[in-house]
Amino acid sequence: MGDPNRTVSASRRPKAIVRLLDFQQIEIVLHSRLSVEDVLRLVSEKLELSFSDSQYFCLGFTDNLNHFHWLDGSVILYDLVASTSNPKGTLTLSHHVRFFVDTIYEVQCASTAKLFFFDIHNQLTRHELLVASEDYFELVAILVSVFVPDCQEHTIAEAISRVMPLSHPPYILLKTDQSDVEKKVFEKFRYYRRLPVGTGMISFIKLAEKSESYGYRMYEALNENNDKCILSIGYKGIYIYRRSRHQNLITPYLAYPWRVIDNLYYRDKKFSIEIREPKKTESSENVADDVILINDRQLSEAFSHPTTQVSCGRRRSNNQQPRVLLFPFTCATPLVCRTVWMSAIAQHRFFLERKELKKVIFIFDFLLNSFSGYLLVLFIAQKA
Repeated sequence: MGDPNRTVSASRRPKAIVRLLDFQQIEIVLHSRLSVEDVLRLVSEKLELSFSDSQYFCLGFTDNLNHFHWLDGSVILYDLVASTSNPKGTLTLSHHVRFFVDTIYEVQCASTAKLFFFDIHNQLTRHELLVASEDYFELVAILVSVFVPDCQEHTIAEAISRVMPLSHPPYILLKTDQSDVEKKVFEKFRYYRRLPVGTGMISFIKLAEKSESYGYRMYEALNENNDKCILSIGYKGIYIYRRSRHQNLITPYLAYPWRVIDNLYYRDKKFSIEIREPKKTESSENVADDVILINDRQLSEAFSHPTTQVSCGRRRSNNQQPRVLLFPFTCATPLVCRTVWMSAIAQHRFFLERKELKKVIFIFDFLLNSFSGYLLVLFIAQKA
């Protein structure tokens, strides 16, 4: 006969609800040793993800200020609940794509591609996927064809509101009014509704891959002048966007590819990016391509600003030290700052791993082609 005290004890344990990208959810009773990594394995099994594809996903949560935070795999969920103000409550987590690849054809499973589609849809809904107007109309048309395939011309407005519940991004409505958006979306929808759903999903992902913000997470911050900006962190580097005060528009300002970032720091609410000037042996063209600034005036302002650490100029003698540029930002809370730092570190590590993998694949292909060529020569020689 079971111990009734044990049953009561189990019923009082905190729980976690994991929301999946395909609108399913999993409820888990937490115990003292259950980690984020354990839950990720459980989710991967449920979604039938291969081991290699499961590396692209992670768990996260949204705090009471609506800031999103990634969870490290080693985090014990029971401890996370215990650290909140309601330790006997329910922890709500979400399963997302954390690491994006250059092309969707790099993933192994169809189920993985489907989850990428859902996550990119979420990014478009959050207005964080920045695309050209025509591409935006096409993306929305594909969404309507997937989720509202029986849409008619007189119901297109309702269909769009279902797939884009937060309305359209401000930069779209700046040049096109609502009725024109509906008209353009329906014109493109008439083509995509004839295609299979899977084909539409792949078309959606391939179109989204053209965006410079594809797969990026955005975090509000203040720059060194206390102006509002957005830190956008992804698999290619860190982008900085400016937010206009009146029209709520965001525009690209700075871009730091991972290859030029020397260090990342955080302390309390301060997050800093350290850029070290490349070695003198590199060409000036490469240097110009490394840190992308809008124009020379902004470059001059960045160098002369009192918060920028500069050890010397670009043209230096052989005994001079390389110049260091430090770009500081202030996040909303210390937790957000730590999340930004951890996200940047994780994305940089993923970038290096993918870079190394591509080298190995290139060498393998080269050796395979060389060996095939050698066998072909032997075959021809024997026939001769």
